Amino acid sequence: MQARLRTQPHLEYRPTGFHWRRRWPGRIRKICDSPEKSFLLFSLRSHVIPDARALAQKLTLLSDVAFAGVTERTMAIAPDIMDRLLVELCRFLIEAADVARETAPARSPDTAAYELACANAAMDSLRTAIATRDRDMARDPLRAVAARLGVTLDEDDPDWRRLAFRALRVMLEAEQENHRRDQGQFETPSAAFQTARPLVDAPHAQKDADDLAACRPAPMGLSHTRYAHPMSPTSGPAASDHGAVTPDGPRASKGPEAAPDAVGTALKQEASVAAAQGTPPCPSITEGAQIYIDLRSKGYKTFKPNEQTNEKAGASWARNTAPNVRSTACLMSRILGDKPYDQITDADLKHAWELIARLPRSYQAKTAKLSPQQAADEADATEKHNQEITRARLRKKGASPGKIESEMLKYRLPRLRTATIYRHMQDHQRICVCMKKQGHVPSNIMEDHIWDSAEYLRRETLEEDNERLTWCGHLDGLFRSPIFQEKLEDVGDPMFWAPLIAVHMGLRSEEILQLYVSDIKIIGDVPCIVLRQGPGQSLKSLAARRTLPIHDNLLKLGFMKLVALRERDEEPRLFPWIERSQSKKTFTETFSKRFTRYRQDHNIYDTQRDFHSLRTSFNHLLIVAECPDTQRRALMGHVERDIGITNYNPHGFSEELLQRRVNSIEVDISMIRPPFEEPRSTNVAHLSDRRQPRPA
Repeated sequence: MQARLRTQPHLEYRPTGFHWRRRWPGRIRKICDSPEKSFLLFSLRSHVIPDARALAQKLTLLSDVAFAGVTERTMAIAPDIMDRLLVELCRFLIEAADVARETAPARSPDTAAYELACANAAMDSLRTAIATRDRDMARDPLRAVAARLGVTLDEDDPDWRRLAFRALRVMLEAEQENHRRDQGQFETPSAAFQTARPLVDAPHAQKDADDLAACRPAPMGLSHTRYAHPMSPTSGPAASDHGAVTPDGPRASKGPEAAPDAVGTALKQEASVAAAQGTPPCPSITEGAQIYIDLRSKGYKTFKPNEQTNEKAGASWARNTAPNVRSTACLMSRILGDKPYDQITDADLKHAWELIARLPRSYQAKTAKLSPQQAADEADATEKHNQEITRARLRKKGASPGKIESEMLKYRLPRLRTATIYRHMQDHQRICVCMKKQGHVPSNIMEDHIWDSAEYLRRETLEEDNERLTWCGHLDGLFRSPIFQEKLEDVGDPMFWAPLIAVHMGLRSEEILQLYVSDIKIIGDVPCIVLRQGPGQSLKSLAARRTLPIHDNLLKLGFMKLVALRERDEEPRLFPWIERSQSKKTFTETFSKRFTRYRQDHNIYDTQRDFHSLRTSFNHLLIVAECPDTQRRALMGHVERDIGITNYNPHGFSEELLQRRVNSIEVDISMIRPPFEEPRSTNVAHLSDRRQPRPA
């Protein structure tokens, strides 16, 4: 019982029923008089798990509000607050050193040597603090930065240690940067040099530069995007012919008698000069990726000056694709160094993609301690060492060459698959195209490095098979696992119903888990699931909007009883207790992890048979049942391209016809225990029940 309540915080089951129990937060105990008990405990007076969960969720929400009201501005160190504190700390340390350097009087060589020794001593102290995990050096600087930002930090918060340790690294990096600047070593040219060099190198552009100076002063304080695309984060989509953005703010829209937009013309001239001359600074790999992510998240895709935003598509892209782009940028920056895009050479890219092909499949660029080069070299060395030991051991035993080769192949470490490498190539090329459109690089540097279709096919052909398989022939093992055999504490457990719905009706996981009770309708005496784009729901495409009759097997197991139960409980969703994931905000991400753990715990895990394989099985069984392709695509939610259907049958097929097609899928559920029936009335078949008795 307790194991199944771990997903519900502060909910406990005791012999007297369910209880809600929550510890007093440490920050509350500091502010208020310490209570006699270190926790709050309330009896929920219920033995019914759905009722107890609902009450516990409400009490948790009320206590969160109460605790937040008591602590007022004292807050946990959230990731965004942590990042802002570290950025401000680093900026302050560097800017303060710059101001001191610019205003300081002349110094003698002895003074310079002494100050250099002091700087080295400071860096050594920071390195020692990092090595010994001594966070005291970061305490006062973080307090000062937090005070400037108006944030009161709780130093008893578990994340304080992480913040303080990261601050030590930031302080060390800032000190190293100040040391380089103190010696006259600067990574990028000054703003004045950046403005002056095009004028010196391009005498014919002098008139354009004069026009620019007359129309708009040089932007000060803008980050690495001096020649901003009209949709870039520095200018915004309002920087058009009707309201160009200037450093002082948006200019008023011109009236009917306004003069031609000289500023817009000057910006275009400036951008053309910048593109022709390759004016630095160019964004680094991580900066360019963030620019691309910001634009795509706002709904831009082509980056054309006249493109309009699609906020809904941008939000979907940010949720589903942006993490992949960040992982690509992180991997490339760790291989090439976080260098600007205009400094990346063909040799750099050739080396990067050869190295990526050698990386172990488990390598994570964001969290790995080893660099990509070290990880690939270590994988090669480990694989070679294991194979040499295996060869020597089997040769000593007199094994055949065939057996030796077969055993050696077992010790190969899995490397990144062709599809994964190609996805990294595509994401990096899209960033490069964005940099080209923004005028930071003259051409797409990935154009000659991304694989063509023939090369991709060649590499994919050489890989071991890893395609998704159907569950046909393996459903018996799944249905004999405990969730389908034992009495359920929650008769609406999605672990029970979701696989059954997927294999009997072909729904995608998110389509199942996001169902509302109102999505189940009786249409002409046919119980149906109506898939639609409702509030809090998302479908993969327009073709995914469809009406599916419910399979007779699901009705026999009590699916409509579950719907009636949810209506009595006034629950809007069919599976109300599953929560969205934190990263992608989907139910599927949360459920998939549980489904994977369940299969692993009960020895039915297969990498080639996941939850989506149940939908694949439904499609396969429709083909076996000789279902026409047009009706199969209608049931699967695939795009229909038959003009005889799209133009002459726009309203689709009748529910009665689709019901016959769905029920043509034959799945043996005789061994499954229906959730709403008592054990004595069920027909649960076990292997032992089917054994023939031995003769006496």
